[in-house]
Amino acid sequence: MRTTAIALSLGLGLGLCSLPSFAASLAEQFTLMEKGADSALDTRLFSHDGADIKAWVDGTPVIIAVPILNEQGKQEGESRYYFKGGKLFGVKEPAAQFAFDDSGKLTQWLDDKGQPAEFVSKMSMQQREAWLTRRAAELGGLFAPSTAEERADKGVKLKGAELAQWLCNGKLMALAGGDKVTFEPAKLKRSAEGIKGEVSLRQEKGWQDLCLTCEVQGNRVTRLTWQPLPGANKPQ
Repeated sequence: MRTTAIALSLGLGLGLCSLPSFAASLAEQFTLMEKGADSALDTRLFSHDGADIKAWVDGTPVIIAVPILNEQGKQEGESRYYFKGGKLFGVKEPAAQFAFDDSGKLTQWLDDKGQPAEFVSKMSMQQREAWLTRRAAELGGLFAPSTAEERADKGVKLKGAELAQWLCNGKLMALAGGDKVTFEPAKLKRSAEGIKGEVSLRQEKGWQDLCLTCEVQGNRVTRLTWQPLPGANKPQ
């Protein structure tokens, strides 16, 4: 982890004048961060708004990758959010790149070729800054420890498969919004490494039947992905 931290620090510390343009420097820093993250950082994969969102974390997210889906639910691209010291540093989209300074101000809006985007007004910059900042905070919140994970850090009596299921249930309620999870033993595979199968989640609108996969390492849920089952909405 120390090696990774050094590598990421080097990548983030490149002088803006050391390369031909700010755009090249930003692109190179994105690449350095990705290489460092792929080589040594832990990953998380969580479902949110119908998409499976991946993060590379070092305590807090360093990179968050968000699939861009079409109306049929098929992936057409990806947006990536990059963080420096827990603060939003940059965003890479299929047709644009954005850079933020240490105060959270959007300083650069570049096109897909790394050149300053045309016809960008001051109001457009402010609106995009607000939207990206809000979206980054929303995404970052997905990867914060759940109440169950924090309680497990302080010590609980559960162990093995029971602990894994308790952590998975807590994370599911935190991410999907619910207050109770039930299951039929025959439809759910449980182990100390996680759970896989069908569960029912009680939400404000009623019960939602889900097919989920949850993986656990220690006291942390590292993967929690799910899909609604047909006819899944039932009144309370």
